[in-house]
Amino acid sequence: MRPSQRRKWRDDDEPSPRERREMMERGEWIDGDEVPNRAPLVFRILAWTSLVIIFFAVGYGATSLAFKWLDSRAYNRGAARTPSNLSGSPEETQNILTRTPQTQDAVVQNAATDSQNTPGEGDIIATISIPDGNTFKTRQIRCTNALQEDRIKQVLSAYMDTMKESQMLGAGVQDLNIFQSGDWLYLNMNGAFLESIKTFGADKSRVMLTGLVKTITDNFPPINKIKFYVDGKEVSDKNPLDLTAPWGISTRPS
Repeated sequence: MRPSQRRKWRDDDEPSPRERREMMERGEWIDGDEVPNRAPLVFRILAWTSLVIIFFAVGYGATSLAFKWLDSRAYNRGAARTPSNLSGSPEETQNILTRTPQTQDAVVQNAATDSQNTPGEGDIIATISIPDGNTFKTRQIRCTNALQEDRIKQVLSAYMDTMKESQMLGAGVQDLNIFQSGDWLYLNMNGAFLESIKTFGADKSRVMLTGLVKTITDNFPPINKIKFYVDGKEVSDKNPLDLTAPWGISTRPS
């Protein structure tokens, strides 16, 4: 008689009568025991899918909250500020904007320029605010049909080119990437941006940044706050301008 060989069991195996009798003789089976049944495959797939979705949602939410917390840490570190009072020097910003009415720059110089500024299907006309002494003049540019962030980059590029020509921004300044979240715009600049601000000083750079903020907020609602980063990192240096907090166009109650 061959010695009995023990069978390797799986969770969903059901022993035959003979195997059950042998297991009872060895004390491995008690009459009345049942092999646990596993849920059908379709239910198991649905359960795992739901679990993955829950983990993804929790991770996305936690990441978003962490990102906002990092920004609010710098925002709340200094003196208390309200959404209507966000720029580094709101009083000076407001004074600049209200000293004299804005003047309209000659946008269309000739028929060719007029043709270039005529929007095609899906294109938009954007207005950039150019510092002109103590006031701002405006100039219109055409943005091609693209995603919102691509249009913002087009407008930002046009504004920075104008500032470079006006000797208010360093030639090497570039925007590395941008990200919009609701009424916030996160603007990541290269290191030359911070060097340019230090080179041109607080007064000149403040006017340049005010024009930048006004250009973006006027053309791309609901954006009303811009948070600056340099090489992907928060700016900790407050000299000559405070870039640790978001910038926005300050409004005073009537």
